[in-house]
Amino acid sequence: MRILPLLLAALAIARPALAAEPSLTATNQPPVLFNTAFESASLGKIEKLSETEFRLHVKGQQDARGRNRQATWFLFRLDDVAGRELTLHLTSFKGEYNDKPANAPAGAWYRPVFSENGETWQHFTDAKWEVEKDELTLIVRPHGNTVWVSHVPPYPYARALGMIAELGRLPHVRAEVIGRSVLGRDLHLVTVTNPTKPDAGKTVIWMQARQHAWETGTSFLLEGALRFVASDEPAARKLRDENVFLFVPLINPDSVVRGEVRFNANGFDPNRQWDEVDLRDKRWLERNPEIWYVKKALLAQHARQPIALALNLHNTEMNEYMETMADTEPTLSRMQRFFDLAVAQTTFDPSRPKLTLYLSTSGPANSTNCLWREAGVPMMLMEQRIGPGRKLNGIATTKDRVELGRALIALMAEAAK
Repeated sequence: MRILPLLLAALAIARPALAAEPSLTATNQPPVLFNTAFESASLGKIEKLSETEFRLHVKGQQDARGRNRQATWFLFRLDDVAGRELTLHLTSFKGEYNDKPANAPAGAWYRPVFSENGETWQHFTDAKWEVEKDELTLIVRPHGNTVWVSHVPPYPYARALGMIAELGRLPHVRAEVIGRSVLGRDLHLVTVTNPTKPDAGKTVIWMQARQHAWETGTSFLLEGALRFVASDEPAARKLRDENVFLFVPLINPDSVVRGEVRFNANGFDPNRQWDEVDLRDKRWLERNPEIWYVKKALLAQHARQPIALALNLHNTEMNEYMETMADTEPTLSRMQRFFDLAVAQTTFDPSRPKLTLYLSTSGPANSTNCLWREAGVPMMLMEQRIGPGRKLNGIATTKDRVELGRALIALMAEAAK
C-alpha cells in the first residue's frame, strides 16, 4: 500500500507534506507523494490542483517574537513521478527583515535546483516568476521515479560531520567540540597548521560559516578552503608552515537539521546579539549558545595569539560584497588588500566597488562585525549572491563555491602578511 511512506513521514516531521489521496488515478498511476522526512527538508501547505499540478506554500521561519518571517528555504522530495510532467507553483515568499516588510527572495532571475539522486544538483530552466501572485512556477520532467527540489543546493549537518571526522584524522588537523547548540548538537572548531613548527610567529586566519541555515553556499565555500589547506599539495604545506587556520564549519546546526531558515531553536539570530552576549552571563548561554560558544573560542584565540584576518561567510539574493567595522591601520589596509586580491584573482564579483566601512546607520550594529569594537577582532562579513553574476555569466555552482573557498583562504594568508 502507498500509505506507509506517509505514515513514516508523519512520525519524523511535524505536519508532514501530503499531496494526493492514497488511491490510483484515472491513468492507473499512484498519486504523487511529497516527502519531508529527511534532514534539512521543509515545505508548508500543499494544494492539489490536479494529479500533476500543485501549489506549494513555503513554510518559512519566524523569530522568538513572532516577527521577521524568513521564507528563503524549501527542500522536499517527490516520489512516484516517473513518466509525468509536473507543474509546481511555489508561493508564500513574502516576509519581514529587521522588523520591516521584505521583498520576496525571488524574481525573474531566480532558478531553484533539482536532483534525481539527492547528491548532484542542477538549476531549473523552466521557471516563471509572477510578481502579482508572489508565485514561482516550475516545470518538472523527471527521468526516474524520484526527484528532489530545493531553494539552493543543500549542505546538511551530516556532510559537515563527515568532513570533520575525515580531516580530523590527519596529523596537521585538530578538530574539537567547543560547545553545543540549543538542542545539544556539537559545535566544532577545526585548526589546521604544521604541528612540528611553533605557532609563535605564524599568522592566524579565522573563517566561519552557516550562522543562517539556508545559506548553504557558505558551507561549500568553507569546505573548499578547509580541504585545500589540509591537503598534501605543496602550496598547502607551505601555508601550514606559515599560518594557523581556524574554521567554524557550521554555527547553526539545529536549524540546518530541522529545515529552518535563519534563527536558532530558541528563535534567536546567530548573527545578531554579538554585542549583547556576555560570556559571564548564563542567560545568554541558554538563550543563544551558538553565539556564546563561538564568541568564547574566538576571543580566547585572539587573546592568546591575535587573529590577523577573520571572515564571516553569508549568502544573499543578488548582492555580493565585503564589509567591516574596522577603522584603523594597519588592519584596514590588510582588509582592503584582501578585497582587491579577491576581485582580481577570483570569481568574487562585488556589487559594491570597495570594502564597505560599516556605519551604525547602514544596518545592524550587533552582527559578528561588532567584535572589532569589543575586542579588536579584524572581522569581515562577506556576502555572496545566489543569483547570476557577471564573472560567471550565470549562477554559481557548488563547484564554483568550493573553488572560490580554495582561492580565498590562500589570499587571506597573503593579505595578512
